[in-house]
Amino acid sequence: MRISNCKGCGRIFNVLSDEQYCPNCQKKMDEKFDIVKRFVEDNPNVPVETVAKETDTSMKQINRWIREERLSFSPDSSYGIPCENCGRMIRTVRFCDECKTKLTNTLRSALDTPKSQDRQLWQQDDKNRMRYIK
Repeated sequence: MRISNCKGCGRIFNVLSDEQYCPNCQKKMDEKFDIVKRFVEDNPNVPVETVAKETDTSMKQINRWIREERLSFSPDSSYGIPCENCGRMIRTVRFCDECKTKLTNTLRSALDTPKSQDRQLWQQDDKNRMRYIK
């Protein structure tokens, strides 16, 4: 079990997984989220800046909830958040579809090793093995 300082109040608390806030601050954040969610449901086409102002919530926190897919934009909204890789405006999560595809392909190619290289390595290991003389 780890301990960490709460990002909200600064108090030390026991971290069970990846929490950044102590239980008290997390409860307050969940209550704030419920307020923002209700406001967005009641006013679906209101700009994000208005949501932040009316609910007394920071834009940074609203963007975090959007990246976590807890909040989303209406299809006709002009607001977006930047892709963390290329900066293109997107509606939710961290990466645009194009960057997701590139990252996926890069990871796949890094994990896929050619079979011929594996065979050559095994053959080299086989030649260098110690032999027992009877």
